[in-house]
Amino acid sequence: MSRILVVEDEETLADAIQDVLQDAGFDVQVARNGLEAWRKLEGNAPDLLLLDLMLPLLDGRGLLMRMRDHGQLRELPVVVITNASRKALGDQQVQSFLEKPVTLKRLVTAVTSALGSAGG
Repeated sequence: MSRILVVEDEETLADAIQDVLQDAGFDVQVARNGLEAWRKLEGNAPDLLLLDLMLPLLDGRGLLMRMRDHGQLRELPVVVITNASRKALGDQQVQSFLEKPVTLKRLVTAVTSALGSAGG
């Protein structure tokens, strides 16, 4: 079972995403801000990161930059789901970029595709 870390500060959305992904057969954890996500990533990296860019304490782009400088996390597949524009990513590469609002079906498809392309 693939493990996913959802990083989303909007509680209702985070809960909905968690429910949908668990129903699709994934093991899901949630972090409400970038620093909490970083602690979870360092402790036990998931198979995929589902990331909002606009987060408290450490934004999504900052989290991506930390990950890309960290050997173990450098290649971790990332799906971004956000209200921000793609420009907010700067030069950071991700497997998929989804603009909110996104259908739950499209979200599951993006997650499954990113895991498949990563060999997960």
